[in-house]
Amino acid sequence: MLWLVLVVCVAVGASLGGFIDNYVTDVCFKGKKSQAQELFGVPACLAICITIAVIFPLQVVPLQVAGILIFVGVLNSLSFLIYYKALSAENTTGAAIFIQLSPVLYFLFGWFLLGEHISPIEIIAGFFILMAPLVVILSTSKRSKKMEIRAGILLILYSTIQVIANIIFVKFSGLDEITLNSEINLFATAFFLTMLGRFLSDFVLVCIFKSWRAKFRRVAKQFKHKLIIPMAINEVMYAGVEFALRFALVIAPVAIVSVTANAFELIVTFVLGIILSIIWPVFGREKLKKRNILAHLAAILLATVGIILLQ
Repeated sequence: MLWLVLVVCVAVGASLGGFIDNYVTDVCFKGKKSQAQELFGVPACLAICITIAVIFPLQVVPLQVAGILIFVGVLNSLSFLIYYKALSAENTTGAAIFIQLSPVLYFLFGWFLLGEHISPIEIIAGFFILMAPLVVILSTSKRSKKMEIRAGILLILYSTIQVIANIIFVKFSGLDEITLNSEINLFATAFFLTMLGRFLSDFVLVCIFKSWRAKFRRVAKQFKHKLIIPMAINEVMYAGVEFALRFALVIAPVAIVSVTANAFELIVTFVLGIILSIIWPVFGREKLKKRNILAHLAAILLATVGIILLQ
């Protein structure tokens, strides 16, 4: 049951990270040039790569496999650009609900790319999950609907890229047969290469976009430790979440890990959203109006039912 413990850690870490992302994007960057956050990813990813190399003896892998794993890291980097853009128009709980479409995407890509069978119960489950974001959109005012739809599209695109990256990591990197008895150094090497890919992508993007560097410097000067400390904590949690999730994905069925992690994350995010908005509003920042809470609760119930049916 190690995979279940890992999934719980992933859900809590991803939820906390979502609130920090929302704070940095909407408060510090005020929704403008939020992609400048990628600048912080350059030293953070480099530090993570060095840490992995120090703790785990890196293994020699075929050049083709190394290229695939680095490409996965590049996809992760590009997906975060979309994610940051979406957070400028969506709160953390709403974002978590849209991201719950990823289990449906896992089944669709599994069917399309890997020839996996989709049962009638999985189709019904997908319908429940698809209804969840629609409830959120329909509960908003006419003025907010366009922003909600735009954010939803971006979050679905973000989830799609993340799903593709994880499927490639598990199925096309030579790690799909790893078990608990396998050499963990091989997995650490694979994770090192994906973080290296993200580092390289972030580095290139920051070099290309001078305006991002200027924006980050202005924000860092204004907020100082109120920006740097949350971002540093978030990068550490991100690395832990990614490591735990991908290890769970290679020791247990991909779809089961995905749906279980998503179900836990939804519940944790909803509860944390209410608690943080009351006791620490700078990070919670959820709309606690009765209508919004009920809409999010209904959406979470729909998504959770769908996720459970998928198991």
